[in-house]
Amino acid sequence: MQRIIKGIILIVSFLLVFGGIFYAKVRYFSPGALTKQKGIAYSNEPTVFIHGYEGNSFSLGPMLRRLEKSNIAKREMTIVVQADGKLTVEGQLSEQNNNPTIMVLFAKDVTDEITQSKWIDEVMRYLYQHQIRRVNLVSHSMGGVSSLRYLLEYAGNKTPVVDRFVAIAAPFNDLEIAEDTEDVFAYELTEDGPSGETPIYQYFDHSMNRLPANIRVLDVAGDLEDGTESDGSVSTHSAFALRWLFQKHAKSYQELTVKGKSGGHSAITKSSQLEEKLIQFIWKKTT
Repeated sequence: MQRIIKGIILIVSFLLVFGGIFYAKVRYFSPGALTKQKGIAYSNEPTVFIHGYEGNSFSLGPMLRRLEKSNIAKREMTIVVQADGKLTVEGQLSEQNNNPTIMVLFAKDVTDEITQSKWIDEVMRYLYQHQIRRVNLVSHSMGGVSSLRYLLEYAGNKTPVVDRFVAIAAPFNDLEIAEDTEDVFAYELTEDGPSGETPIYQYFDHSMNRLPANIRVLDVAGDLEDGTESDGSVSTHSAFALRWLFQKHAKSYQELTVKGKSGGHSAITKSSQLEEKLIQFIWKKTT
C-alpha cells in the first residue's frame, strides 16, 4: 500500500512540475531576438491577442509560443486587466523588429462584451501613451465581439491605429455571447444576409459605418463536420454573419473555415491551418 501511495505522490509531483514548466513557457518570456526568416516582414508593430469568455494564458499562449519558436513573432508583453479595470503590465517591447506580440488577460470574467470592450480600450490607451501608434488585433470567441465593439466605439481617440483585425470563432449573431447553450444557435446565412438578426447583430449593422478606415479583416470559423455546421459552440452562420458588412466597410475582407477536429471552438486556436493563415495575413512579405 505504501508503494502505491508513494507512486501516486510521485506521479502527482511530476505532473505538477511538468504543468508548472509548461505554464511558465506559455505565460512568460524567453530572452534573445528572433532569427529572421526569409519571406517574413519584421517590424516593431505589436499584435495584440484577446481571449474569449473564461479564457486564460492557455487560450492563445500556446499559439504565441509556436509563433516565437518558428521565429515569426516574439512574445514581449502581457497585460493583465484587473477586476477594477486597472492594468498590470509584464515585460516590455524591445524595439528590435521582432514582430512583438502582446497577450491580454482578463482577471475577471464578464458576460457582457460592453465591459470587455472598455477594458480593451484601456489597453489600447496604455499602448498609445507609450508611443505605440499602430497595432494588429487578433481575437477569439467573445473576444472577437468585444474587439469589434471596441473598434466601433473607442478606436481613433488617442488609441493606436488597427491595421489588421482577426476574429476567430466570434459569435457575431448569437443570442448568448458568453455562454454555451444546449443546442448551437444559428440564424442561417442566405445570399442576402442572415435569415434573422439578434440584438448584437443589429448593433453591428447600425454601427459598422464607424469601422476604422483602411482596416483589413480576417474572419475565421470552425466546422467540426458533424452536421451542425459549427465548432461545437459557435455556428459558421454566426461567425460569418457580418460578411456583407465587412465587405462594404473594410479595406479588405477574407474568410477561413477550419474543418474537422481542428475546427473545435477551443482546438481552432491550435490549428496549423489557422497559424499559417495568420502568418500570411499579418507578417508575410508582400511583393
